Amino acid sequence: MRPTRGAAILATAAVLIGGLTACGEDEPTEPTSTTASPIDKGTESESPSESSSASDDRDGVPEDMPAEAKEQTKEGAAAFGEYYYLQFGEADHIGDTTKLEKLSLPSCPPCAQAIKDIDADAKKGLTRSADPYTVTNLQATKRPDKGFKVSMDVEAKAHHVYKDGEVFADVEAANYTLTEHVVWQHGRWQIADWVIS
Repeated sequence: MRPTRGAAILATAAVLIGGLTACGEDEPTEPTSTTASPIDKGTESESPSESSSASDDRDGVPEDMPAEAKEQTKEGAAAFGEYYYLQFGEADHIGDTTKLEKLSLPSCPPCAQAIKDIDADAKKGLTRSADPYTVTNLQATKRPDKGFKVSMDVEAKAHHVYKDGEVFADVEAANYTLTEHVVWQHGRWQIADWVIS
């Protein structure tokens, strides 16, 4: 069987590690189970009109996003980071990147590459047999610049890649750590960058 894009994404993400981890690798990582507290508004840019509307009414927020992932708190950043990556798996499974586009900044290199790859595969009739990801050990740490470093352990189960309904390739199970840079912009969380190690 041909190797699939999953290995290519892992390799590409590994190359990007230097860009994200250099921005706070020495920060202590703490669990998200602390009491929710609003983020210091002085470190995030948001106009009064952005903060006045309810998060369910904001453009770009998927209806199925958990309420916690809409909150401007440390726990909200962690919940959003988990939601994003599970949507990544779902996009790969169904071949639709609409939600990923809404959840990531246009300036996020791995986000843009993942969307491009999933869209290209979908045009070729390639989809995954399942959303393969399970997330554990979810943690968030305030970054010194802005936003949060959200990390999680990811278990990707073995699955098939289908082409027009037929098995095209097999993807082996894998375990890795995902680190995301999550920022609050325009009244909601968005992914600014992510890496796999």
